[in-house]
Amino acid sequence: MHYVLRNISLSTLIIFMMTACSMKSYHDQMTTDVKKTVNEESYEGVRNSYSEELVDQRSRNKEFIDILSDKSLGDVLKELELIDGNFYYLKSSDILVPKSRMKIHNMAELNQYLNAVLDKELFIKKSGSIYLVKLLSTSETKKQSIKDIPFNLDGQISVEELIKLITAQSGYEVSIGNYIKDKDDFQNSIVSVKSKNLINAINSLAHAKNVYVDVDYDKEMIHIKRYKDVVVELNIPLLNITTSNETSSSETNGESKVENSSEIVLYDELDKMMKNIIGNDTISTYHIDKSSGLIFMKATKSIEATVRTIAKAYEDSFAREATIVFERIELVLNKSREYGIGSASLAPNESSESSRGITKTLGTDGALSFLQQGSARLFQITGKVDNKIGKILNYSKNVMVLKNNIPSVQSISQNTDYIEKIETTVNDNVTTSEATVNTIKDGTSITAMAKISRDKLFLNITPNIKKLINISEATIGDSTIQLPEYKDQSYNISREIKVGETSIVGSIIVHDDAKEYAGILPLEGFAIGGSDSKSYVRREIVYVVSVQSIKGF
Repeated sequence: MHYVLRNISLSTLIIFMMTACSMKSYHDQMTTDVKKTVNEESYEGVRNSYSEELVDQRSRNKEFIDILSDKSLGDVLKELELIDGNFYYLKSSDILVPKSRMKIHNMAELNQYLNAVLDKELFIKKSGSIYLVKLLSTSETKKQSIKDIPFNLDGQISVEELIKLITAQSGYEVSIGNYIKDKDDFQNSIVSVKSKNLINAINSLAHAKNVYVDVDYDKEMIHIKRYKDVVVELNIPLLNITTSNETSSSETNGESKVENSSEIVLYDELDKMMKNIIGNDTISTYHIDKSSGLIFMKATKSIEATVRTIAKAYEDSFAREATIVFERIELVLNKSREYGIGSASLAPNESSESSRGITKTLGTDGALSFLQQGSARLFQITGKVDNKIGKILNYSKNVMVLKNNIPSVQSISQNTDYIEKIETTVNDNVTTSEATVNTIKDGTSITAMAKISRDKLFLNITPNIKKLINISEATIGDSTIQLPEYKDQSYNISREIKVGETSIVGSIIVHDDAKEYAGILPLEGFAIGGSDSKSYVRREIVYVVSVQSIKGF
């Protein structure tokens, strides 16, 4: 029994395996036969027709753009790409397109709509496969269009024929101004023109005949004028720059001030230059406004170009500046010193750092001493061998910025008020007096002006002393006024100083009344002169300059 069952199971397994093998082989054979009978094109046709039976698919292109809701110009251009298949890039600022029930089908309709509601136009330029789009005003669009008008001309032509060609090519009317005296001679004159577009031709006419050729794009007019109102701006520093701070002074009991000021005096020179530029032209006029730095002119094209060149030269010049350390040493000279410091310069092997600080040469007793060998500075002093020439009275040091060709002033002054005049009025038997008080500034000042080069400056200085001697009174009628008595002393000197160098740029000697120094100095060693009332003390003010840096090139 077991033997029979085992035989049946084995037979069943063999049959099943044969059946499975035969089914797989039949399927592969069928697939291979079908592929042989059906090519790829026929197969694609069968597959597509079968898919279309299952799905009802319809493709429909966008026909128009609606602007019922808020849309930007950039969004509208993106929708327009789906309609006409072009690619647009907006180069101007994006805007909101006004809402409307209008349907936009193409670029022409969009341009017409924007022109109607915004008075603007789309300026389109193709670059490769992309269309560059700008939204411009009507006049800006006309300006862009006229630049692209071809005007090929290379040769000589009369002004009249050139104007006719310009009108024919552009459609713009041409007018000739009244200041062109003989219009017939002007139109018959010959000009040389070499141009590829209309703008080149217009510029050639303007340059050749020294006239302004202005295009009015809104009115489609071209104006030819001999003169024009123009404004030229001078980008230069302020006219007056003043800073002040209080400082102590041992020679006076009043208030002294250290002031640094700069004043530009170029306007007088500019006025002379303007007169020379205009020459015998009786129509050209100009006005220089010093407060704003503007030049208002009625000028020809050549005069305007010349003035703008001068203005640019001034701007470049004033961009240069030098930073200097300015030292002021005030000392009184010994009785035996007829003169003080004459000049000074750095030793050849001395660095700029070792030369800074005049206080290093001062003694503990206030005496000013300079050793001629091994010194940081090599001083030439007229005096005795011991080189003790006096006593420091005052010392100041500050940093100044010198602009090229602009005078700068450093001053130490004391203000003294005095009655200049008294005005008396009588009204209904009532007498009223009004006094006019003026101020005299006595002290020292130095005016410095630098011509700046790349690594050095040429410094021109003018030290000045204004000394108040006395205020006397004078009676005129019933009024008493005060009359100040003072003396001025000044001189001029020039120095060339390089970056990193230190040099004494000048000094000035003043004679003071010895009574002013009682209790400050041993007068027997410093007072000079005859009787006590006429004794005086020699005071020397020395100016030392160190150039730190130069910029503006």
